[in-house]
Amino acid sequence: MISANAAMTGSYDYSEVARSVLIAIAASYAALDLTGRVTAARGRVRLAWWSGGAIAMGIGIWAMHIKAMLAFHLPVPVAYHWPTILAAILVAISASAFALYVASRQKMTWVKASTGSIIMGAGIAGLHYIGMAAMRMPAITMYSPLLVICSLLLAVLFSLIALLMAFDLREETRWTVPRRVGSAVVMGAAVSAMHYTGMAAASFIPASPADLSHAVSISAVGNNAIAIVSLIVIVAAMVTSSVDRRASLEFERLNQELERRVAERTSQLITVNEELAETEERFRKLVEALPDALYVHSEGRIVFVNPFGMRLLGAQQPEQLVGKGILEIVHPDYRDFIRQRIQHCYQTGTASSPMECALVALDGSLVEVESAGIPITWKGSPAIEVVARDIRERKRAEEQLRQAQTRTESVLDSMADTHILLDRDWHYLYVNRAAVLAMARPREQILGHTLWELYPDIIGTELERQYRRAMEERIPVVVDFHYPTTNTWWGNRFYPAPEGLSVFATDITERKRAEEALQESQAVLARVARIATMGELTASIAHEINQPLAAVATNASASLHWLALQPPNLAEARQAMTNAMTEANRASRVIERIRALLKKAPPELRPLDVNEVIREVLALAHKELTVGGVAVRTELSPEVPTVLADRVQLQQVMMNLIMNAIDAMLVIKDRPRTLLIKSARDAEGVLVEVQDSGKGLDPEQASRIFDSFFTTKPDGIGLGLSISRSIVEAHGGHLRAEPGSSHGAVFQVILPKAA
Repeated sequence: MISANAAMTGSYDYSEVARSVLIAIAASYAALDLTGRVTAARGRVRLAWWSGGAIAMGIGIWAMHIKAMLAFHLPVPVAYHWPTILAAILVAISASAFALYVASRQKMTWVKASTGSIIMGAGIAGLHYIGMAAMRMPAITMYSPLLVICSLLLAVLFSLIALLMAFDLREETRWTVPRRVGSAVVMGAAVSAMHYTGMAAASFIPASPADLSHAVSISAVGNNAIAIVSLIVIVAAMVTSSVDRRASLEFERLNQELERRVAERTSQLITVNEELAETEERFRKLVEALPDALYVHSEGRIVFVNPFGMRLLGAQQPEQLVGKGILEIVHPDYRDFIRQRIQHCYQTGTASSPMECALVALDGSLVEVESAGIPITWKGSPAIEVVARDIRERKRAEEQLRQAQTRTESVLDSMADTHILLDRDWHYLYVNRAAVLAMARPREQILGHTLWELYPDIIGTELERQYRRAMEERIPVVVDFHYPTTNTWWGNRFYPAPEGLSVFATDITERKRAEEALQESQAVLARVARIATMGELTASIAHEINQPLAAVATNASASLHWLALQPPNLAEARQAMTNAMTEANRASRVIERIRALLKKAPPELRPLDVNEVIREVLALAHKELTVGGVAVRTELSPEVPTVLADRVQLQQVMMNLIMNAIDAMLVIKDRPRTLLIKSARDAEGVLVEVQDSGKGLDPEQASRIFDSFFTTKPDGIGLGLSISRSIVEAHGGHLRAEPGSSHGAVFQVILPKAA
């Protein structure tokens, strides 16, 4: 039994609830889809999409509400007043139409969104409560004011969310299926939440039987039919929207492609027209500025002539030549040939090859030209364009060049040096008379042959390498080469030429022999200078030798003394003999150094310690320094690198500089006689400075002190400094002199370090 005052207890068929939610989601997806189509459409098409979309959406929303109500079961039979149901459909369609209108506008302000959400929320709430009012049953419906208000607020809030989502996703650029499905799920869930909140607001109290006029019961078949028909309408709307969207996109793509092609074609036509205008302007300027004469003739008569063509024949105005027969301006000797060439151009339609001929100017003078005929169309008629180039200057230049070549060849043939010209493949292009004599064969047996054919013996030599270097790198090269087969020396000079390589060669055999003789003489003089220097050092040498010899005698005597003792003191005797042997070896080394300085021997280059050489020379010159009252101070850097040098020659240089310093200070009476010798690391290798406190360098004689046979000593021969500089330069170094900071002179020796 059902109590008359107790509210009836209802229940939900959750499968039906799920179907109602599914319909709500489908209707929401359709709403989002249709909003984009309404937005994109114009005119009547827009009206059609708007009205059709409103009907589809309205039916979908209505169906969701009906399905949700049918999912609710009461313990009494329930029928529905069909006029009220139809009114609910109209409300759903109207609310959908308003929603599509708002969401498809160009702008969505908060005022519009708020107003639209209130109207839509009222429509959705109205749809719900009108549907509830259509229920006919033996009960009355009571509502909870709080839940009703909540359902209304939810309807407005969810409407606002739906409007914003629809507006945001209406543009095709923002269309993505996952995004719209997600938005449709949110909107469908929101609509369902509002409906079931409204259902929760209702309570059903038993009452007398209801008026069932115009009321119908909805069977399970009708329930399913509502869902199926609603889904068909929604799906049909979405399919139609999708097809229309794709058609619109394709139409838009085709329209854009057509517009692009039209724009490209228009741009091409504009470009072609501009280029054509520019070409015509350039052609006009080119014809006017052309440095060649241009004559256009049709049917044998001149119809156009350019400014240079007028000047070439002495005309002031085009009318002086236009109308004349083309052959009238051609010298009679060439008319038949020119006539044939014109006929050939007309018949074949091809240009004639250039030829030389003579034109007749208006004053009767002849003008030499190079001409060619080109078939063209002139104002619709076939014509020929006798392009004539004035070649008078070229003829004069060719004659001048021929004369210059003749003069050049005459000059080259008169040269004592040989001259040859090679092309880039090493063929002889030219040889002068001296080269013919030196090569000992006729000119015709030389020209056309390659250098390697005539001189295979130079292949693989330094000369071949320099030949190829000059040819490939296009740089001048100078190289001396000795030909073993003829025992001759030749100085070769290679110069890049347009054709290939220009080669001049001079027989330098006599010069080389003279240089060898000079080098031999310099070696003899160097030895003489060393002997003279050793003569000056006789006392010092005697002192150097006497000291160890005296020590030998003393130690030998001591040894005899220790041996004579009874018993003999063998330890002391042995020590004395050891000391004697040490001093004997010292004397031997002094004699070896003297012999090395005096003997005639080739240079022997070895890594040397410059500081060691300086100490050796100072030891040899010790006596002379003592007699001369010279105080020696050395500043020898331990960081100097080794040099590659001949010890004897380097000793000779240092000995000469030290002896010159002693001589320069002998006349000094008013200040100490000081000799400072320094060594230091230099950028090039090693720097050695010999500085004295003597009378210094005479400015008038400073530039000549390294000249051979120039001396400032009364008894000097003037070879010491000359030979010293030659030795230093032969070692790749430099020897120079400059005044001292206060007194005397400074001689600097710079030697490269050993590799």
